[in-house]
Amino acid sequence: MELFYYALFSGLLLLVLGLELSKSSKDRIVTNAAFSAFKNNYLVVYSLMMAGDWLQGPYVYYLYSQYGFSKGDIGRLFIAGFGSSMLFGTIVGSLGDKYGRKRASITYCVTYILSCMTKHSPEYKVLMVGRILGGIATSLLFSAFESWLVAE
Repeated sequence: MELFYYALFSGLLLLVLGLELSKSSKDRIVTNAAFSAFKNNYLVVYSLMMAGDWLQGPYVYYLYSQYGFSKGDIGRLFIAGFGSSMLFGTIVGSLGDKYGRKRASITYCVTYILSCMTKHSPEYKVLMVGRILGGIATSLLFSAFESWLVAE
C-alpha cells in the first residue's frame, strides 16, 4: 500500500512539473524583480510557518496522554484551541489591517512560540493557556500572511 502512495505522489508531481514547464510566455504573469524577490521570500517563510503548525499537530494528543490526562481533559484542551481560533479569528484580520500585516505576522511568531513553550509544562492550566494562544496564532497564520502578500 505504501508503494501505491509513492507512485501516486510521483505521478502527480510529474504531472504538475509537466504542466508548469509547458506554459508559454503569454501564460506567465510578468512582475517586477522586487515583487518576485518578495514573493519567493514570502513562500519560504510561509512554508516554514505552515510546516511548524502541521508538524506538531499529530503529536500533541500523545503528549497530553503522556502527561496523564484523560480523554475528556484532552478534548477540552482541543476545544479551547479551536474555540479561541473561532473567536479570535473574527477580529485578527481587522487588527492586521489596523496595525499592519507585518506586525500581525510577527505577532503570530511570538504567540506561537509562547504556545509551544507551554507544552513543556504538565500543568493543565498552563496547557489551557497554551491552547488558547495556539488558537490565536492559528487565526493569525491563516489571515495575516496572505493579506500581507496581497497588500504588497
